[in-house]
Amino acid sequence: MARKPNPLLHDFLDQSIPLPSIDWETVPLTVNPMDVWAAYDEGIEGWVFVWFPIADPESGRSYGEFERAYLFNENLERILRAMNRWPLRGTAAQKKQAVAFALLHLFCEVNYLCTKV
Repeated sequence: MARKPNPLLHDFLDQSIPLPSIDWETVPLTVNPMDVWAAYDEGIEGWVFVWFPIADPESGRSYGEFERAYLFNENLERILRAMNRWPLRGTAAQKKQAVAFALLHLFCEVNYLCTKV
Protein backbone atom coordinates (compact mmCIF):
# COMPACT_ATOMS: atom_id res chain seq x y z
CA MET A 1 0.00 0.00 0.00
CA ALA A 2 1.51 3.31 -1.08
CA ARG A 3 1.61 6.08 1.49
CA LYS A 4 0.02 9.37 0.50
CA PRO A 5 1.42 12.81 1.30
CA ASN A 6 -0.50 15.23 3.45
CA PRO A 7 -2.69 17.32 1.07
CA LEU A 8 -1.23 20.50 2.60
CA LEU A 9 2.12 19.46 1.12
CA HIS A 10 0.82 19.21 -2.47
CA ASP A 11 2.28 22.49 -3.75
CA PHE A 12 5.21 22.34 -1.33
CA LEU A 13 6.37 19.05 -2.89
CA ASP A 14 6.05 20.38 -6.46
CA GLN A 15 9.67 20.71 -7.61
CA SER A 16 8.68 23.06 -10.46
CA ILE A 17 7.69 25.75 -7.92
CA PRO A 18 10.71 27.46 -6.38
CA LEU A 19 11.19 27.56 -2.63
CA PRO A 20 10.82 31.01 -1.05
CA SER A 21 13.77 33.24 -0.39
CA ILE A 22 14.79 33.42 3.24
CA ASP A 23 15.39 36.42 5.46
CA TRP A 24 18.23 34.84 7.40
CA GLU A 25 17.77 37.16 10.37
CA THR A 26 14.47 35.39 11.12
CA VAL A 27 15.93 31.85 11.16
CA PRO A 28 17.87 30.52 14.17
CA LEU A 29 21.59 30.11 13.40
CA THR A 30 21.50 26.34 13.90
CA VAL A 31 18.65 25.81 11.43
CA ASN A 32 19.28 25.07 7.76
CA PRO A 33 15.92 25.51 5.99
CA MET A 34 16.94 23.20 3.14
CA ASP A 35 17.61 20.39 5.61
CA VAL A 36 14.28 21.02 7.35
CA TRP A 37 12.32 21.03 4.07
CA ALA A 38 13.99 17.93 2.61
CA ALA A 39 13.53 15.69 5.64
CA TYR A 40 10.16 14.09 4.89
CA ASP A 41 9.64 10.34 4.78
CA GLU A 42 7.65 9.00 1.82
CA GLY A 43 7.27 5.66 3.60
CA ILE A 44 5.11 7.15 6.36
CA GLU A 45 1.45 8.06 5.96
CA GLY A 46 1.18 11.81 5.40
CA TRP A 47 4.89 11.95 4.51
CA VAL A 48 5.52 13.32 7.97
CA PHE A 49 8.87 15.02 8.40
CA VAL A 50 11.48 12.93 10.24
CA TRP A 51 12.10 15.71 12.75
CA PHE A 52 8.46 15.65 13.92
CA PRO A 53 8.19 13.83 17.28
CA ILE A 54 7.55 10.08 17.28
CA ALA A 55 6.40 10.17 20.90
CA ASP A 56 4.61 12.49 23.28
CA PRO A 57 7.34 14.77 24.71
CA GLU A 58 5.67 14.85 28.14
CA SER A 59 4.60 11.25 28.70
CA GLY A 60 7.00 9.46 26.36
CA ARG A 61 4.12 7.43 24.86
CA SER A 62 4.92 6.47 21.26
CA TYR A 63 2.66 7.72 18.50
CA GLY A 64 1.26 5.30 15.96
CA GLU A 65 1.86 6.13 12.30
CA PHE A 66 -1.61 7.54 11.67
CA GLU A 67 -1.75 9.39 15.00
CA ARG A 68 1.58 11.02 14.16
CA ALA A 69 0.30 12.02 10.71
CA TYR A 70 -2.84 13.48 12.32
CA LEU A 71 -0.82 15.46 14.90
CA PHE A 72 1.54 16.74 12.19
CA ASN A 73 -1.44 17.98 10.16
CA GLU A 74 -3.08 19.59 13.21
CA ASN A 75 0.10 21.46 14.11
CA LEU A 76 0.70 22.61 10.54
CA GLU A 77 -2.88 23.93 10.32
CA ARG A 78 -2.49 25.65 13.71
CA ILE A 79 0.59 27.53 12.50
CA LEU A 80 -1.03 28.43 9.18
CA ARG A 81 -4.01 29.81 11.14
CA ALA A 82 -1.64 31.93 13.25
CA MET A 83 -0.10 33.21 10.01
CA ASN A 84 -3.62 34.07 8.70
CA ARG A 85 -2.98 31.66 5.82
CA TRP A 86 -5.63 29.08 6.70
CA PRO A 87 -7.29 27.87 4.64
CA LEU A 88 -4.47 27.94 2.11
CA ARG A 89 -5.21 30.33 -0.74
CA GLY A 90 -3.48 32.15 -3.54
CA THR A 91 -1.21 30.88 -6.27
CA ALA A 92 0.68 27.62 -5.99
CA ALA A 93 3.85 29.62 -5.24
CA GLN A 94 2.08 31.54 -2.44
CA LYS A 95 0.79 28.27 -0.96
CA LYS A 96 4.26 26.74 -1.14
CA GLN A 97 5.75 29.78 0.59
CA ALA A 98 3.17 29.66 3.40
CA VAL A 99 3.71 25.94 4.00
CA ALA A 100 7.51 26.34 3.83
CA PHE A 101 7.48 29.00 6.54
CA ALA A 102 4.97 27.05 8.62
CA LEU A 103 7.26 23.99 8.42
CA LEU A 104 10.23 26.07 9.57
CA HIS A 105 8.21 27.35 12.50
CA LEU A 106 6.99 23.86 13.40
CA PHE A 107 10.58 22.59 13.29
CA CYS A 108 11.65 25.38 15.63
CA GLU A 109 8.76 24.63 17.99
CA VAL A 110 9.46 20.90 18.27
CA ASN A 111 13.15 21.61 18.86
CA TYR A 112 12.39 24.33 21.44
CA LEU A 113 14.03 27.06 19.34
CA CYS A 114 10.95 29.30 19.37
CA THR A 115 7.68 29.69 21.23
CA LYS A 116 4.51 27.90 20.19
CA VAL A 117 1.98 30.10 18.36
